[in-house]
Amino acid sequence: MACVLGDASHKRVSRNFNWIWYLGAAVWFLNAALAMRHGNLRMGLTNALIAAVFLAAGIFFGRQAKRPRRGNGRRPLE
Repeated sequence: MACVLGDASHKRVSRNFNWIWYLGAAVWFLNAALAMRHGNLRMGLTNALIAAVFLAAGIFFGRQAKRPRRGNGRRPLE
């Protein structure tokens, strides 16, 4: 099986990709706060739940990016 050497840009992209999840969580939390302020409790709670999912995804992918890669740094050629 042929392998190609994993490039450093892939690791850099995955580390810098996490802030998108946190930004999404902040926007959804803001949307939830505005919905609750206008008296729409159901929409506010739904938006807060979506924001919590975005926050959990950001934490998960942040931990994945900090983990050292296993193996010899090569990935199989597809």
